[in-house]
Amino acid sequence: MSKDSIPEAKGGTPEALGESNKILILNCLRTRGTMSRADLCRHLGMSFPAVSSNVKSLIDIGYVVEVGEGDNSLGRKSTLLSYHAERGFVLGVDLGRFRIRVMFADLLGRELSSLERPTNTEDGGIGIVDELREMLLDVAAASGKDKSAILSICIGVPGVLSEDRVTLAPFLPPIDLAQIRTKIGEEFTVPVVIENSINLGALGEMWHGAGRELKNFALINYGVGVGAAFIINGELYPGAHRASGEIGFMVGDPSKLRTEFDEVGVLENTISRDKIQNYIMRPDFQDEINKLIEKYKKNDVYAKLILDEIFLYVGCAQLRAWNSVGESPTV
Repeated sequence: MSKDSIPEAKGGTPEALGESNKILILNCLRTRGTMSRADLCRHLGMSFPAVSSNVKSLIDIGYVVEVGEGDNSLGRKSTLLSYHAERGFVLGVDLGRFRIRVMFADLLGRELSSLERPTNTEDGGIGIVDELREMLLDVAAASGKDKSAILSICIGVPGVLSEDRVTLAPFLPPIDLAQIRTKIGEEFTVPVVIENSINLGALGEMWHGAGRELKNFALINYGVGVGAAFIINGELYPGAHRASGEIGFMVGDPSKLRTEFDEVGVLENTISRDKIQNYIMRPDFQDEINKLIEKYKKNDVYAKLILDEIFLYVGCAQLRAWNSVGESPTV
């Protein structure tokens, strides 16, 4: 949750105000780190009795913990408060064409264990599901935490999600999302959230990355395919059909208009496959791209020919995408 989306404590019953104040305190500790009760009063504009009573309630239910004394030089030492990040844990998955990455983290996103393996595409979607289940068990065991402390599992997948199907993901074999939930449910009795991986990346940037202070921004993911995600007014904008980020289908050049269509779009074909085919067919794709960028910085003619055209198409796609959602980009 961004600071712009924290609810304001206005009006309503005393009970509603109390709950709103608890949310304000909790999010303040979660986003700003350790603070004293006096710090919370100054930052949130609440009275000391209101902060103290709500903090006590949050401590009682295990959402806040006391972690030591402050360094104030005058008067009695203040007690420092912290968001209880180990009240529970989460498992995150990035399911990609070449690799699957799994991480076990606390509620502040701090890593406790992780694992990365090549994606098993030879056995189709069933092989990917079995591999994912095994990796989740291995990472949970490596964390040293009890499985009962896991609160949820979030899986990022490429493509457009519709009910239990994934479409527009030509670089992966067909995956049955219901089968993923069933397999994971055999081992973990927690909610399983499955979302487009680039959408999740944008939420991550808004929470801990380059988008922390921004209400509107676009994230463009350039890899085996090309995709985007949009944050508008502090909220993820998936589009009416959850396909707002499928910029790979944009046409920046009239000469590239098609009469037939497949799952690889015009922009995707232009900048991901035709121009750097030798790179995306290799498992060390990211390393090779980094080398290409380094050559570009040194004014290598070959690298500039490739990347300048890619930059042009990506820039056109970004402007068209923002125009389609009716917003002006801040990044």
